[in-house]
Amino acid sequence: MAAPSSAVFFMVTVANLATIKIAAGLGPDALAAVTTGARLYNIFNAVMIGLSAGTLALVSRAWGAGDKHQAASLLSTSLVVSLLIGMTMTAVMLLITPALVSIFGLPPSATAASVTYVRLFSLFLTPIAAYIILAASLRAAGDARTPMFYAAIINLLIVTLGYWLTYGGLGLPAFGVDGTAVGSGLGNLVGVMIAFFYWRKGRFRLTPQKTEAMQRKKQLAQLWKLGYPAALEQGVMQVGFLAFLWVVAHYGTAAYAAYGTGVTLLSLSMVIGFGFSIAGSILVGQQLGAGNIAAAQAAGWRAMRQSVIILVALAIVMVLFANPLSLWLVNDKEVAHNTVLFIYVFCLAQPFIAIDMALGGALRGAGDTRFPLYAAIAGLIVVRFGLAFIFMWLEWSVVWIYGSVIGDYLVKNALFIWRFKSGRWVKHHGLQQ
Repeated sequence: MAAPSSAVFFMVTVANLATIKIAAGLGPDALAAVTTGARLYNIFNAVMIGLSAGTLALVSRAWGAGDKHQAASLLSTSLVVSLLIGMTMTAVMLLITPALVSIFGLPPSATAASVTYVRLFSLFLTPIAAYIILAASLRAAGDARTPMFYAAIINLLIVTLGYWLTYGGLGLPAFGVDGTAVGSGLGNLVGVMIAFFYWRKGRFRLTPQKTEAMQRKKQLAQLWKLGYPAALEQGVMQVGFLAFLWVVAHYGTAAYAAYGTGVTLLSLSMVIGFGFSIAGSILVGQQLGAGNIAAAQAAGWRAMRQSVIILVALAIVMVLFANPLSLWLVNDKEVAHNTVLFIYVFCLAQPFIAIDMALGGALRGAGDTRFPLYAAIAGLIVVRFGLAFIFMWLEWSVVWIYGSVIGDYLVKNALFIWRFKSGRWVKHHGLQQ
């Protein structure tokens, strides 16, 4: 269950790295635009993660209970909500992008490039929203391979079209970083259209279902109850990330670009953790749906142990090759130097990140979506941003700013371990321990 999900995140990460590499050839302003675009995309992603968390918990529980019709019906209801979210977020992004980009305090040229990049990519948010829900539902029903297959198609298109529209060729002019944005959007659109064509043909484990009005109303209430805390958690996280980036931006464009580049590069190891987070979430939900609490608990702890072992091993590899990878990815030596520093610090946090993702996923799969929200406020807002702000005020080096990440995850680890050991998350699935 974890391997195909990890493969999906790996392909997304490779596509993001390729996008950074494509933009890096255009200079620091283009690189800053891609970094800013990735951060602001996460505002949309925060809302979608909330919906997908609720969808995954409910579909996995229905599937574990053997109610395949209910699982397919939940997918159809969630898709309707996802389309509304996608259209709304596109409209919002088109209107307020300049205000959002101004938060980062970038130079005028980088700000202008970032505004255009974000607006162009936001035109494609609706199909992306629908596919996020389709993929999450299929995984919840135990089919992690189909999302992996379509992720390969989508990310190949993103890289190919992104490069083509950025630098031109085959009769098209070079559109620069604007072409990078449109190419990424079109890659998503084409791949999603292919996936939904086959879903409508009934080729997937979950097929299109008609849902009665009363049943849909009940499903919407369930999705809201489970989804809004997860969405708020992601919203808190994005506010925290934006605040953290605001601090990093005070150390210059090189430090700012290095953060975005380093996070993307380190995602090559973190994709394993994401895979175990998804797998643990699904298996916990399915086992609770089947009424097997002991198996649900065992799945969460197993996901955590395996995730820690693998992420630590990959972190060691990343540390050994940090310098050549950074120099290969970006052309600017100052950005590359800052990226290496960030990688060293972030690799120290890898075991704590593994625990955070695995147990956080297990709690969400059980329907306990509120506790991760509280943990995010404590770890990211209070600890990470608080420490970073203090270090900036003390005028310490940017390495200390990066290092505040470790404090964030240590706090969340303590909270998640306590919560999962307590067994209080079981009641969120309507079961008694």
